[in-house]
Amino acid sequence: MNSAEWLYYPQFDRSSSSGGMQAGLTLGCELYGINSELVPISIDKEETYGLSLEEIVLDIVKEGDKLLGIDRKYNISNIPLNKDYDKAGYGVITNKEKFAINELAKKEGILLDPVYTSRAFYGMLDCLKRKKIKPSSHALFWHTGGLPALFKYADELE
Repeated sequence: MNSAEWLYYPQFDRSSSSGGMQAGLTLGCELYGINSELVPISIDKEETYGLSLEEIVLDIVKEGDKLLGIDRKYNISNIPLNKDYDKAGYGVITNKEKFAINELAKKEGILLDPVYTSRAFYGMLDCLKRKKIKPSSHALFWHTGGLPALFKYADELE
């Protein structure tokens, strides 16, 4: 699984595609008492096998909850998902993803992949711009890889 995360501290924010990373971060926050809010950005699909991404994440969280002995009652309201940035569809590179890739590469020398991390990073930038994240917050972007995808999409990124 390859997905990006972006976290605002005290809120966690990231991209979410298959749900595994989101579920892991949800459980990790609970297990270690991290006082942060996870706000994942959906990057691709509406449903998988008839289930919403929130339902998939909830199932993984409930399974992990049992394995880790956390003993918390989770429900769908515990599974946030920002769907404001997934309309283009999976693997479709728009000017927004291109902007995010160029912005971070030029300013910080960090490369984002065009499918996961660029969409999530654009979402974070947009939320900051529109003040959906408080100006006094500390934002942490969780970048989990995907660099090889830059080569697959190289022609679209020029």
